Amino acid sequence: MANKKIDLTVEEYVEMLKKGMSDTEIAQEKGITNQQLYSWKYFRKGHIRRLLGADSAERNEATEQIQQAQQEVAATAVETEQGTQETVKEPNVTEETQPDTDDDKGIEWLKREVIHAHKLLTEKEQELEQLQELFETAMAENERLHKENILLENQVQRLREANQELTERNDRYSDNCINLQRELKALRLYTLQKLQKDVYGA
Repeated sequence: MANKKIDLTVEEYVEMLKKGMSDTEIAQEKGITNQQLYSWKYFRKGHIRRLLGADSAERNEATEQIQQAQQEVAATAVETEQGTQETVKEPNVTEETQPDTDDDKGIEWLKREVIHAHKLLTEKEQELEQLQELFETAMAENERLHKENILLENQVQRLREANQELTERNDRYSDNCINLQRELKALRLYTLQKLQKDVYGA
């Protein structure tokens, strides 16, 4: 019960007080102990005073003191029946130490929450580191592919230049071949004419 999270807002608590409900009834309504409610109120007393106003807050504190006194008397009676020889100061010790105990438990609960939050933060940081590593790997791969693409583009450009050069060379060879064919044809005609003159005369 000490570590149970209290489902109660200051506004809801003030509304219950305005309806005439006591702290004991409010604690029963919320399924908590009077001591838990006292510890809850301790950290919110300023907010409660602002909502209730000075007079209402004083009446609430008076009611609270009466309830604490009743609890102290009951505790003293129980201790007396058990044969304890405590002094009259015992109720004051109980009054002072019980809230401190609940405060300590609340602090322990907060510590556990902080540890849990730190654990979650550590897990998120690890996930972020993994994502960072994946991102860096992807960037490195992208850089490698970019360089490879540049190399391929350079090769394509060289091949285009080589193809252009071969095309120009082929054109020159074609022109030379045509010229040679023309010269060969002319030589053949000249040789034929020369042969006719030598054989048949002019």
